[in-house]
Amino acid sequence: MLPLEFQAVVLAAGRGSRFPDLTEGRPKCLLPVGPLPLIFYPLNLLQRHGFQDVILVVIESQKAEIQQQLEHTPLTIRVEYFTVPAEHDYGTADTLRLVGDKIKSDLLVVSCDIVSNVSLYPLINKFRQHDATLVALLMKSCDEDAVVPGPKSKEKPERDLILTNCNTNRLIFSASLSDFEEKVSLPAHLFRSNGKVQMDSKLLDAHVYIMKRWVLEFLQDSNQFSTMKGELLPYIVKKQMSQPLNLSDPGKFMSESNVNPHVDDIFTFVSHSTLAQKIAETSLYSEEKHKPNKSYDCIRCYAVKAPLETFAVRVNTLRSFCAANQKVPKIPELFDKKVSLIHPNAVVESNQVTDCSIGENSKINAKTSLKTSIIGQNCVVNAKVRVTDTILMNNVELEEGVVLQNCVVCDKAVIKKGSVLTNCLVGFNFTVPEGTKKEKTNFTTSSTNFMEI
Repeated sequence: MLPLEFQAVVLAAGRGSRFPDLTEGRPKCLLPVGPLPLIFYPLNLLQRHGFQDVILVVIESQKAEIQQQLEHTPLTIRVEYFTVPAEHDYGTADTLRLVGDKIKSDLLVVSCDIVSNVSLYPLINKFRQHDATLVALLMKSCDEDAVVPGPKSKEKPERDLILTNCNTNRLIFSASLSDFEEKVSLPAHLFRSNGKVQMDSKLLDAHVYIMKRWVLEFLQDSNQFSTMKGELLPYIVKKQMSQPLNLSDPGKFMSESNVNPHVDDIFTFVSHSTLAQKIAETSLYSEEKHKPNKSYDCIRCYAVKAPLETFAVRVNTLRSFCAANQKVPKIPELFDKKVSLIHPNAVVESNQVTDCSIGENSKINAKTSLKTSIIGQNCVVNAKVRVTDTILMNNVELEEGVVLQNCVVCDKAVIKKGSVLTNCLVGFNFTVPEGTKKEKTNFTTSSTNFMEI
């Protein structure tokens, strides 16, 4: 009965600004990952955990295309679309603020770019066990060994600095490693007041959160937060160390906070339960009793670390996009058993196709060789073509004699006869001239489109 306890929200209004050549001409959430669009995977994750309904936040102008693509997947979860205008670039917290009126219970927030076979039950159990304010999923990303086409770049893997209590998994500090230079300085009170602490720098915030309904109410009342991970989450985690004026009398605190500008407004939104406090005070063991300051918390944040063997990638960079496509076809539990790697409407005349995904209405001519590659919809692969470890998006044409090794070819691109490309990226609607022989090259309208990280 999870859907009655939690409402699920999937955020899919991102623009893919970190890899604009891949997202040109299509929504980020419809990037191909194996035989299915990216948005399928978070929705299927929720469906596997018993959710029957989900609110999907999309850009208004992209709704029809996304809806059409989802109708061609085996998903049975009911999708309610919530649209945001295209002319505004909303952060994740901005988007939650907009959708807030539709949320009537505690909520589970999932980013559209998570591809994982992780179990959500440990998050749910942690949330229930501690009556938590917020629980975040941490994971070890599986993109480090991905082979990335194009020139060698200085791209650094996205990682976070996380501090948790070793005994309780209380989340006591969270920040992106990119926020620091060579040295990391942390407040001493984090260590004094939390006992034994574990510091992780190789984990990634998965952008999967369970949170109380009152957090959304606080967010709607405040305009100071635009992003969830970068702004709202660190703020709430920090506020765990603060205390309201009079926790035993919430009514008194509410009245005092209205006249005292030094009282933080977040505490006026805490749904503090008198019963929960009495249970904590009389229990033989409660985490609050064993804290050094022995105070009862009204804001409690926790982290759940996915097991190391879990497959997990956030598809928000070229590297992670390549990693997902290189590994997803080998992990069948990520998609429904009804999904075939080779679409029934694809025409495959070659008998040299190994470990490939081939999309709807694509034609693979005879005398071709395809190995460990992803072929999108409406692609044409002509004779004497060899393709290995390559991603072709939709409506791509490979003329006779083309050889591709570890390449990404974007929508509507054409690679002319006899071209040989190794470790290359071919951008949207780009035509590679006949006989081109290149390595580690970006064929795009602008080779400087990629955002440095």
